[in-house]
Amino acid sequence: MPTSPGSDRENSVFLYALSTCAMCKAVKKLLSDLNVAYDFIDVDLLEGIEKESAKQEMRRWDRRNPFPMLIINNETCIVGDEPEAIRKALGK
Repeated sequence: MPTSPGSDRENSVFLYALSTCAMCKAVKKLLSDLNVAYDFIDVDLLEGIEKESAKQEMRRWDRRNPFPMLIINNETCIVGDEPEAIRKALGK
């Protein structure tokens, strides 16, 4: 699981993304611009049981499995490219 180079580890941040998704790239850029450290998975690059496991975990938050899906502090789920909601949830 890749981790971003951000140094702000105040929040636990995890992103489910697709490698070719423009909105996913926008969320990654926003997190980087905010210097937020985050872990992520590009679900489309996974195979077999790893892919199914990621999708199953996503379904816990939203049955539709939308992308991007950002999980903050294992409490808040933000779907899509929602910069203001992301900033607010991160206290930025």
